Amino acid sequence: MTTLVCVVITLAVASAIAWPLMAAETSPVVTLKQKSDELWQREKSVALVAIKEADFDKATGKLSDEDYAELRYDYEERALQAMNELDRLDSAAREAAATDDAAATARAAFCTACGTRFGDEHTFCASCGNPRS
Repeated sequence: MTTLVCVVITLAVASAIAWPLMAAETSPVVTLKQKSDELWQREKSVALVAIKEADFDKATGKLSDEDYAELRYDYEERALQAMNELDRLDSAAREAAATDDAAATARAAFCTACGTRFGDEHTFCASCGNPRS
C-alpha cells in the first residue's frame, strides 16, 4: 500500500513538473517585419543615447577630442543606418498597402450576372445576390 501511495505521489509531482513543458506555447505571433522594426528602433535608440553620453563625457573632460570624434562618427553611422532601414521598411509597408488597395479597387465594379453596379462596401449584388468577384 505504501508503495502504491509513493508511486501516485511521484506521478503527480512528475506530471506537475512536466505539464508546462508539454503545454502548447501561446505566445503571440510576431511577424518578421515587426521583429525587424523593433530591432532597428532599438539600434537607433541605443546609438542616439550613446551620442548623448559621448557629448556629456566630452563636456566633462572624460574624452579626448580624438576619442570623441571617433565615437561620435561610429554612433552617428549606426543611427543613420537604423533610420535608413526603418525608412526602407516603412516604404515597403506603404507599397504593400497600396498594392492591397489597388487589388481591392480592381475587384469587379459590376455584377457579372445582372450588370448592377456594386457599391464600395458591397460584397454581394443588391439586385440578384451574386457574390462580388
